[in-house]
Amino acid sequence: MIEFKNVSKSYKNVSIIKDVSFKIEEGDLVCLIGESGCGKTTTLKMINKLLSPTTGEILINKKNIKNINDIKLRRKMGYVIQQTGLFSHMTIKENIEIIAKLEKISEEKRTKRVKELMQMVGLEEKLLERFPSELSGGQLQRVGIARAFMTNPKIILMDEPFSALDPMSRATLQDELLKLQRKFHKTIVFVTHDMDEAIKLADKIAIMDQGKLIQYDTPENILKHPANEFVKKFVGNKRIWNSPEFIKVKDIMITRPITCKEDDTKFYCINKMRMTKVDSLMVINEEKELIGILYAESLTLKKYKKKTIKDIIEKDFVSVKENDTIVDLTKLIKNTRSATIPVVDRKNHLTGLITRSSLITALSQQFIEEDE
Repeated sequence: MIEFKNVSKSYKNVSIIKDVSFKIEEGDLVCLIGESGCGKTTTLKMINKLLSPTTGEILINKKNIKNINDIKLRRKMGYVIQQTGLFSHMTIKENIEIIAKLEKISEEKRTKRVKELMQMVGLEEKLLERFPSELSGGQLQRVGIARAFMTNPKIILMDEPFSALDPMSRATLQDELLKLQRKFHKTIVFVTHDMDEAIKLADKIAIMDQGKLIQYDTPENILKHPANEFVKKFVGNKRIWNSPEFIKVKDIMITRPITCKEDDTKFYCINKMRMTKVDSLMVINEEKELIGILYAESLTLKKYKKKTIKDIIEKDFVSVKENDTIVDLTKLIKNTRSATIPVVDRKNHLTGLITRSSLITALSQQFIEEDE
């Protein structure tokens, strides 16, 4: 959808953007983030030609934007900024419909669309005849979003739109934006200086430093695999623990659980538990499909003295998948009180194991990192 190819930008021989290349897929919300002066807003403004690159190319749908008329390009994009950019002498209705009016869309269609947008962003229609000075900061930002959606553009640019709001209003508008994005799948480029905001909103995050693109990846990958020390410090060591939905079972599971077969002898199984210092064995067949769990306690009960392994394995158990989150896992442990949870794939092949002790060890890592 949007592609930067070796883009650089200079002012009076001072390099602001340095050889930046990345691609934004259609329907993705991408956050540009970095410290003040890193070039994120400059990068955003080059997309709608408010600024032009010194070298390199910016493509939209594989067309170089330098060959597209500036006005036509901008009218096909929504643009939301921190100060909303609303005209103080116009009513809210006039502000929202301004581009549609320039495009000569009929009054009837404009009015209908404006009312739809007011409902979409959670504002009452009675506000349409008011002026910007009569609305709160949160309401003004909602109006700015409504205006950006007015002509149903495929691309929306947002330059720190929520940074001036109080925390509650900001969180509410972030949630509203996510709802809109899930419904309409716009291609959104969102500038922010807040990593929590980027993690919450973005499909991908572009971290910039001194005009360079340092890392461009999903929030999950950036949290787990920072590209260098700058990213690691910018993100923060403990940030992953603030987003537990990104911590997956595969990140914390025991990758080589101790196993046995249902035709093994009791002596063999008891000895294996003793040697490996475990209190249970995962029972698998020749294809490594999980059949059940053999607990040490069962091997010592008198009522099972004359039973075979096949007779005493526990077949009523819960399991998880590698991509389940640590949030799902802790809920499962709480609800089932299970101390041993096997990890299986779609074909029920055993791939790992979660125990209470392995989970506690993983959760304690955040405190170890804090001490370090």
